[in-house]
Amino acid sequence: MADGVPVLYVNDDAQLAESTAERLERTDERLSVRTATTVSGGMAVLDAATIDCVVSAFEMANRDGLEFLDAVRTTYPDLPFVLFAADGSEAVASEAMTMGATAYLRNQGGSERYEVLSDRIRTAVEKHRAARRAAEQERVSRVMRGINRALVRTDSREAIERRVCELLSDAEPYRFAWVGRHDPETETIEPTNWAGVDASYLDGVTITVDETPTGQGPAGRAFRTGQIAVSQDIRSDPAFEPWREDALTYGFRAVAAIPLSYEGTCYGLLAVYADRPSAFDDSERTLLSELGDDIAHAIQAQQTRTELERTTTRLESLFDNSPDMIAVHDAEGTIVDANPTLCEELGYTKSELVGMSVWDIDVNVEVDEANRIWERLDDGDRFELETKFRRRDGTTFPAEVHIRRAQVGGEVQFVVNSRDISDHKARQQQLEARSTALASTTDGMAILDANDEYVFVNQAHAEVYGYDDPAAFLGESWRMCYSETEIERLGREVLPEFRESGEWLGEATGVRADGETFPQEVSLTRLDDGGLVCVVRDVTERKEQVEKLELIQRRTRALMATQTAERSAQVAVQTAREVIGAEITGYHALSEDGQRLTLVTDADCVRGGIDEAPEYERDSDDPVASVVWEVFEGSDPLYVEDTDDDDRLAGNTPAGSGIIYPVTDYGVFIVSAARTDAFSETDRAILDILVSTLTVALQRVERESLLRERESELTRQNKRLEEFASVVSHDLRNPLSVLEGSLELAEATGDTEHFERGKRALARMDQLIEELLSMARSGQSIDETEPVDVDRLVTACWQNVATGAATLHADATGRIYASESRFKQLLENLFGNSVEHGSTGSQTASDDSVERGRSAVEDADTVGESVTVRVGPLDDGTGFYVEDDGPGISPDERQRVFESGYSNSPDGTGFGLAIVDRIADAHGWDVTLSESAEGGARFEIAGVERVE
Repeated sequence: MADGVPVLYVNDDAQLAESTAERLERTDERLSVRTATTVSGGMAVLDAATIDCVVSAFEMANRDGLEFLDAVRTTYPDLPFVLFAADGSEAVASEAMTMGATAYLRNQGGSERYEVLSDRIRTAVEKHRAARRAAEQERVSRVMRGINRALVRTDSREAIERRVCELLSDAEPYRFAWVGRHDPETETIEPTNWAGVDASYLDGVTITVDETPTGQGPAGRAFRTGQIAVSQDIRSDPAFEPWREDALTYGFRAVAAIPLSYEGTCYGLLAVYADRPSAFDDSERTLLSELGDDIAHAIQAQQTRTELERTTTRLESLFDNSPDMIAVHDAEGTIVDANPTLCEELGYTKSELVGMSVWDIDVNVEVDEANRIWERLDDGDRFELETKFRRRDGTTFPAEVHIRRAQVGGEVQFVVNSRDISDHKARQQQLEARSTALASTTDGMAILDANDEYVFVNQAHAEVYGYDDPAAFLGESWRMCYSETEIERLGREVLPEFRESGEWLGEATGVRADGETFPQEVSLTRLDDGGLVCVVRDVTERKEQVEKLELIQRRTRALMATQTAERSAQVAVQTAREVIGAEITGYHALSEDGQRLTLVTDADCVRGGIDEAPEYERDSDDPVASVVWEVFEGSDPLYVEDTDDDDRLAGNTPAGSGIIYPVTDYGVFIVSAARTDAFSETDRAILDILVSTLTVALQRVERESLLRERESELTRQNKRLEEFASVVSHDLRNPLSVLEGSLELAEATGDTEHFERGKRALARMDQLIEELLSMARSGQSIDETEPVDVDRLVTACWQNVATGAATLHADATGRIYASESRFKQLLENLFGNSVEHGSTGSQTASDDSVERGRSAVEDADTVGESVTVRVGPLDDGTGFYVEDDGPGISPDERQRVFESGYSNSPDGTGFGLAIVDRIADAHGWDVTLSESAEGGARFEIAGVERVE
């Protein structure tokens, strides 16, 4: 006994009742024991719940166990009842058994008494269940037999449904039954027949087949699942809540809903209501399910019979009125029946045709061949062929014949439907000729009839619209190929012109099978029969090519207007992406040392999952670099349809395909994509144009850059010449005037003092000429640099300058890259400036020359008096400084001191610091002037490349 056993134990001692219940449940976990302390309480439990066995004490306060047994037997005559008496006698036991007790046990002894009691309970319940099952099965079987007899005898579906409901509602414990059908419009089950208690119960019942509360009951579940659905206790089943109140009012306690299904078709639903809970056990549910199948089969059979009767009537009418020729012949080929159409077409009367053989009218058929065809056919099989029929007058015509085998009155006969296909043959030959011509063209071609429906479509036409089979168009309107908006436009703009002229050529927007739209060129030509020939060509690629060419034209114009190589590369990369959709594109420029090909486009110009812009080293171990350099050093582009096919590229690049173009002397242009074979011949042609234009643009940028440099150099040279001429014309005028005056005075007076004055003027002119030449040379570019020892040159240059009493403090500065001769010139001018203008002895008023230079022939005793000059490296290591502790230079004059010729001193040339600035600029250095810690002048030279 696998199922649980609900047990009721009654004892007026509540504590003893609970302990006994616990002991029983521990003894056998299948037992579920409820307790009551009075006879009335026990009866209440029996009325409210399903109980399989009652156990009762004998002696109780109000009524004893025998009285309780009598009450139980009145309502539940078969329910197992065990009297479990603490005090009793043989007389009590005998009376209990006489009154219908199932067993009598003494409630004495140890724990084994509970084992004995549980064993007696299980035995009693098993016997009771077996007896109940047998009775139920016999009851249900009896009902089923009666229903099956009724199913055989009824002659309509209504009668079947009505009789089933009557037989079920008359059988215990059923009280009511109804049959309903599904209404697809309302998604409800609508009762059609019923029987049993007052049918008004159905007036307030709404049953749906959805997931709403009215679809969660047994009927809704049975319809959705196709399986029997049961509510064993209407009172407690939450799914039955919408109908519970009415059902209980009519005395319904359980309900089963059985789908009426046969061979996958549901013919309705049968609902059966019982007057007690748990009325439908497993065996009864199985029998009810089988009953549902039988009812459905009977309904299907009845419908089939009705349909056959209708079909027979229709066939007889069709036979007599059919436009086709129909004959019936036996297995020997003798015609046994013929319809009026056959008689009319052949020129015979029916009485003449009946008795003739089929080969009397079929020109092509041979007796042996006909017999082989008939022998191969089974009942219901069909065979088609084309042949020729002979009329009574001897003329013939082509016929399409359909032969079907059938059993008529137990004899094998053949029904032959035939049709004159003379017109069809002529049209077919015409269409075949057209089809042969149309099918061979690569353009999409179709023929539509006068109703605007397709009658012929070639493969190219189907493919242009995204269909595999041209048959998808046959019988359909041309409107299937266009959107509603386009259909409206064609009807407004195209069809009127076509109807008037009989032809039209233009563009439209078609719709493929997947909904994609595409531009098309359409040609329409009217046929004599009212139909038309339609030629469709997909012009998507042509339009895309035109758009690409227009875009490449705009981009090439933009390329020819770029000012830098970087901008040229960016425009080319952007163009490649926009025109052909290249996913990974970049321009790699050759480095100045010729050893690297470096990506010069911005990071945003490269896509495709590359974290860092690639740089290809010459002669590196990178296999991809070797491929790129090989293309650069050659003259032809490399087309890679699948990188996996190249040993050096496979697995070393995210690209699946690509093209590498050499850009003459400048670098390489790489266009690639993640997928293989990504670039068409058109793409290649466009890229050829783009890269050629990029090459020309880079050459132009290079030429324009050289021209700008030459213009700048000429401008600088002209400026120096102007400065030179200005100084020559201005500064040499004074000493020349002095010399001229001195010579005149010496000639006039003979005084030697005038000759000395003339010599000093000559010395001053010599100094001016040397410094002018030095300044002119200082602006020249420096072709090569070399490692220079700064400390050594500082000492040497200090000795080359008239330093007088000045002192030098030099910190180790190390070695730098410079032009040694020009660097010496820079140091000597800085030292000369500090010594000549840094001494307190030479300090002048604020309006004196900043340089305050002195003639080389002047007395040097006061030069550099007490000034200290310091040389050392900058703290950040980017250069060096030269500073002094002299009076310094005021802030408002620090910028002007580097201008050539700027001097307030009558003896100064104003060239020294201008020379320093130009030499530094020629090296690519920066010179700044500030104040030293002692208040003097501090010159910092930065941007110097140190020798490591």
